[in-house]
Amino acid sequence: MSTKKKHTKLPLKPTDKANPGLLDAIFASATEYAIITTDPQGVIVSWNRGAELVFGYMPGEIVGKPLALLFTSEDNASGVPMRELTNARDIGRSDDVRWHRRKDGAVFWADGVMTPIRDFNGEITGYLKILRDETERRRVETERAQMARIDLLTGVGNRSELEERLSEMSAAALRNGNLLLIHMMDLNNFKQINDRWGHQAGDRLLQRVARSVRDVIRDSDFVARLGGDEFVVLQANVQTPETGASLAIKLIETLSNPIQIDGHEVVIGVSIGISVFPDDASDQDELMRKADLALYKIKHERSHGGYHYYSRQLDAEAHNKAQLIASLKRSVKARAFRLEYQPQVDTRSENIVGVEALLRCQDAALASHPIEEIIALAIDSGQMLELSLWILTEACAQFAKWQAQGLTDFKMCINLCPRELLYAELSDHIERILRENKLDGEDIEIEITEHQAVESDGPESTMLARLRSLGVTIAIDDFGTGYSSLSKLRGLPVDKVKLDRSFLERIPADQDSCAVVSAIITLAHTLRLKIVVEGVESPEQVSFFRREGCEILQGNFFSKPLPADAMSKLLKFPAQD
Repeated sequence: MSTKKKHTKLPLKPTDKANPGLLDAIFASATEYAIITTDPQGVIVSWNRGAELVFGYMPGEIVGKPLALLFTSEDNASGVPMRELTNARDIGRSDDVRWHRRKDGAVFWADGVMTPIRDFNGEITGYLKILRDETERRRVETERAQMARIDLLTGVGNRSELEERLSEMSAAALRNGNLLLIHMMDLNNFKQINDRWGHQAGDRLLQRVARSVRDVIRDSDFVARLGGDEFVVLQANVQTPETGASLAIKLIETLSNPIQIDGHEVVIGVSIGISVFPDDASDQDELMRKADLALYKIKHERSHGGYHYYSRQLDAEAHNKAQLIASLKRSVKARAFRLEYQPQVDTRSENIVGVEALLRCQDAALASHPIEEIIALAIDSGQMLELSLWILTEACAQFAKWQAQGLTDFKMCINLCPRELLYAELSDHIERILRENKLDGEDIEIEITEHQAVESDGPESTMLARLRSLGVTIAIDDFGTGYSSLSKLRGLPVDKVKLDRSFLERIPADQDSCAVVSAIITLAHTLRLKIVVEGVESPEQVSFFRREGCEILQGNFFSKPLPADAMSKLLKFPAQD
């Protein structure tokens, strides 16, 4: 400090006349700093205006008192005040960043320094302590540090905090001989809620979920949000892996309850994958990966939610899945697929009134797997849109060939997956494909699942309306599996429903099954919807559904799915099949 020599002339008493101008100037210009001088024993000699403001003492109350009065009881007990004097004396400086105590007993965080005051002979005549109240700055810094570890939307931990807590809690589990369970959670139907009611409603839902999870878990547990609708719960102090099932069930039950968001009743549910430390892995990334594998397993086994523990078998399944995805990508790129066609027959005229285009794999690695599995894999790996556009193109091109042969008066039925309805340019692609093949919208029928139809209040509904405006027929596939939602179908742009084949297994032998199917058929007719029954296998089933008034039947009783050439023959000579 350039004024060091001047500071050595500071008097030990404020009333000393040695250099009153300098002392007054320092005291007057430093109200944001507490400037204190002491004698060699640490007894306070002078006290500026800044010290009054910081500590709350007037000079008359504090001068002559020990400096220790300004420290916390903990620091006094450990000898901090005397250590400050000793450091200043021995090394010429004592940095002081710690809690201090005000007159009213409140503590505050201060950043200060103490240096010795020497006379002209170099002898220490006292000490100068300068400090500044840093409580607010420290609070802001602490908040910033905390905010960096907190998910700002929900208030639970974020990924950074999760990594730190996982490290701490796994170390504690090893020390105590306990287990640590990782519950990786994914909300069901969250995307549909976001799409239907907007991101603000989705954000409020995430906040409600976070509060609900915190209410369920113990204080010793921890919850973090990874992003989107994924949460992770760390369950500490566990003796057996089975304990995780109890918590998972509580979370599932809690999050399955209806939630009111912006006047809407929302039911979400949750899927949970569980891994165990140290049984499954000792590495944090591996633990998270294995919990994620378990989560993937339950999401694809039970769409309505549940929980699943990691097992070594999941690693093998993940490896097989990776290989299948690689094969699928090659097949999509090479267009290594073909279509087969299954006829739909009118129950009165017995004419073919539609053919459904069904995807088949030509790649040997894929052909050994059920086509439903391949389609699910294409959806998960983001390849279904490209595949669906190929199906639309191929099916419409084939339909144009049949029309050129004079084969008309039936529709080409094509399945679309849920995500295709969210593709803003889908209707433009379909319109282009129709135009290129000189087809009308009335020539094709798009099939969507009942779940898609019921959930289509947002972009999906808009897309269905666009397709309907092109003249495209809209049919609901797997009808009846969402029985409780049938009332929501009224008013949707839908023309037909396809009764789910699961209802046919005991028809017509089982009276209860017949009664259920009859009720579903009645409801569909009440909604003025035509009914297509798929999976018909026997003449008894044909008779039953004719009596029930179903308009169209489809199944192996009439014909198995056929390649295009064989389907052409059936269309030309149906009675000879």
